[in-house]
Amino acid sequence: MTVSLFNEKSTSRLPLALLLIASVTMAVYWPVLFNDFISYDDTDYVTGNMMVRQGITVPGIAWAFSAFHAGNWHPLTWLSHMMDVTLFNLDPRGHHASALILHTLNASILCALLHRLTGLLGRSLVVALLFALHPLHVESVAWIAERKDVLSTLFWLLTMWSYALYTKKPGLKRYLPMLLCFALGLMAKQMLVTLPLILLLMDYWPLRRLTSESSRKTIWGLLAEKIPLFVMATAASLVTIKAQASAGAIARGDGSSVLVCAGNAFIAYLTYIRNMCWPTNLAIFYPFEPDGITPLKAISAVTFLLLASILIIAQRVKRPYLVFGWFWYLITLLPVIGFLRIGGQALADRYTYVPLIGLFVVLVWAIADSAESLRYGSRMSSGITVIVCVLLSCLTIRQIGYWKTSYELYSHALNVVDRNWLAHNNIGILLSQSQRNEEAISHFRQSVALNPKGSDGYRNLGNALQMAGQNREALESFVTATEINPADAESLFRLGYAYLFSGNAEGAQQEYFRLLPLDRVRAEALLSSINAMSHH
Repeated sequence: MTVSLFNEKSTSRLPLALLLIASVTMAVYWPVLFNDFISYDDTDYVTGNMMVRQGITVPGIAWAFSAFHAGNWHPLTWLSHMMDVTLFNLDPRGHHASALILHTLNASILCALLHRLTGLLGRSLVVALLFALHPLHVESVAWIAERKDVLSTLFWLLTMWSYALYTKKPGLKRYLPMLLCFALGLMAKQMLVTLPLILLLMDYWPLRRLTSESSRKTIWGLLAEKIPLFVMATAASLVTIKAQASAGAIARGDGSSVLVCAGNAFIAYLTYIRNMCWPTNLAIFYPFEPDGITPLKAISAVTFLLLASILIIAQRVKRPYLVFGWFWYLITLLPVIGFLRIGGQALADRYTYVPLIGLFVVLVWAIADSAESLRYGSRMSSGITVIVCVLLSCLTIRQIGYWKTSYELYSHALNVVDRNWLAHNNIGILLSQSQRNEEAISHFRQSVALNPKGSDGYRNLGNALQMAGQNREALESFVTATEINPADAESLFRLGYAYLFSGNAEGAQQEYFRLLPLDRVRAEALLSSINAMSHH
């Protein structure tokens, strides 16, 4: 591009800009094609999922639309995984290639969309490059189980594109494609539930359908045209809550947990900004630590967010892009920021895939405006952009390397995140599978010490102890697991066999009766073993 990179307006150079984005993204992410599946969630989504492993089939399609498997309802995501199996079987290169193509498409469409909305190719290009190359986005691309991120974002951007076309010439023929794209996006991941609010932000800037002369009637009209979108988003939210609840993923706690979760959410807003500016020590899991959420930290975070919002609103006339980008960030993080906490994480890199677009717009447009007032501002800003993109590319390539194998991924997480009970647990499973029981037991002990309320850790510890011939200690671990979660069929099953191994058929019989209403197949297998033992 020219030295006036940020303010480049030439439409004729759009194909060149898109070619640059695609080439750079593919080059930087090329190492991901040589990564393996990982043992965390990839098993549920692909390698151990018998419906997905059959590829595209009629029963598989029916299952995709009806199942709440893995605590989610996202039929389009399941179908994309099935298609990958049909095309590539279980060769991870093909699955990674699909994610990389989707990520490259997203970056390219983002550039074209911003250019269409603003007419500024240079700024649109820079935003798209930051989106494509930022290390925080590696998780969404390199983790095969996170296909839902890159796939749903494709339909997010296509919905925005369709909406831009609709606003030029409103009518049903242009409205229906927007509804279709939105529906497909929701069927890939319910992250799109905030998109109707983002379309309202688009009305403000850059579409400028909300001007100072707008009457209350016009504002209500803009809201009314999005009612079908809000209805679909509400339905999708309810489905998501039901799916997560069915998997037991929604965190429950005492009366103080609501305030603690809110405090963590506000702090997470700032943590994501810090990680955007200084993307180091990134990991697959950041444990939720209630003790670290002090009132001072929470109040400071809320104060910062309020002051930043007030200052940005004050600039709404002169710099409307600040309102668009900042509130894009705040709004799009709402479903995953943790006010309703899902799982055991405090935050996650993958949650930034869409939200950071807003902050990238803020940064790029603000720097470009400031550069215009300086003598050599355009050259300086263009040079800084190149340096930043090079640095981000290097960090991203390094981050992709941590995802090469499960062992490297969990080892890295242990190195960069303190008290990482999930990494201890998952690396313990790998060690146990490699018959390295003593090392596995050590990691499992550390995992349950850090997360004493997690039944999975005690069950895994019990399995490792049993393999090491320490049946008495194994039995104690299984008992603890069942006390934490009496509805955990796997723990009850393991406890029943632990009683059998210790010669306690009566204890095994009790576990059979507890297991029967939860999992008849496991219960019958346990009963067969009990009967076989009694005959001896």
